[in-house]
Amino acid sequence: MKIDPTAPSATPLHRTSTPGGLASSTAADAVQRPKEVAQASALVHAMPAAVGGSDFDAARVAAIREDIRAGRYEIRPERIADGLLASVRELLGPKGEA
Repeated sequence: MKIDPTAPSATPLHRTSTPGGLASSTAADAVQRPKEVAQASALVHAMPAAVGGSDFDAARVAAIREDIRAGRYEIRPERIADGLLASVRELLGPKGEA
């Protein structure tokens, strides 16, 4: 392999974000960001109420967690498959609908 000395040398890339993936910010961004975060947080917390409540049942989760710890929890693949198929059918809608 021959190296072409006339080729331009590589130029270093400058990162526009920090290693954690957060965009670098200016002082104005730092002042504005808490307001945006608070607004987004309020919106997220209001979502379950907006759609008619929450599907989360803490008592059910605790019961399942205890069953798993005790080794009583049964995984029924046919029930999982039936649920997945029903979900796909619901997403696709009735035939002929486009």
